[in-house]
Amino acid sequence: MIRYDLTGEVATVTFDRPEKRNALTLEGLAEFRDALDRGAEEARAVVLRGAGDAFCAGDDIASVAGLGDEVAPATLATRLYDALFGPERVEVPVIAAVDGPAYGGGFEIVAAADLAVATADATFALPEASIGAYPPYAVARVGEACGRKRLLELALTGDPVDAGTAAEWGLLNRVVGEGDFDDAVSDLTEAVCAAPAPAVALVKRYVRAAAADPDERARLVEGFSAVADEPECLAAAERFLSGST
Repeated sequence: MIRYDLTGEVATVTFDRPEKRNALTLEGLAEFRDALDRGAEEARAVVLRGAGDAFCAGDDIASVAGLGDEVAPATLATRLYDALFGPERVEVPVIAAVDGPAYGGGFEIVAAADLAVATADATFALPEASIGAYPPYAVARVGEACGRKRLLELALTGDPVDAGTAAEWGLLNRVVGEGDFDDAVSDLTEAVCAAPAPAVALVKRYVRAAAADPDERARLVEGFSAVADEPECLAAAERFLSGST
């Protein structure tokens, strides 16, 4: 479900499952991590896009909620960590180009990107709590950008915000009209590619110093596994899948 294209110095990673609004399966999470690593090796910048009318709707709940004995919650949590924290882990700039909804893990990937450009009709939401889960990257990082109370509003209500609000809250760099979107992404990408790669890598390394915390992954896995075993959380996921929420 991940498409990788290299054009000159820029790698484009596209969430390419438009019939499911680019929702991420367990395999898709691993593919995304691998695409980021490949981009870091081959390019000076990585641009993230979504196919169709959405950026990324987050996790494919139908494919991950009832994994049961096939895949342990710790395995899913590890895949989530590697994917959602991936943009801050690689040393090249990662730019999210958002046209359409970015929900759940899709929103977290936008937040994790170093820079983000969105069209005016893009929307952002963290609905995980309503279906018995939690947004691991958001709770760890998004408060740094938008403040604790705004993060809690996003995470506890699941209500979407528009691109203008997301920019005002520090979650986007630029909001542009549909006709200016590709040019805005290209201009920003060209600007970061023009800087010497060692200097760019050093800037990212210090700005993203928390990514080096060896205990962070373990904390996320532990917390995710605990939530996955809660009957009330499992019931919420089942209601979501049945369409009764």
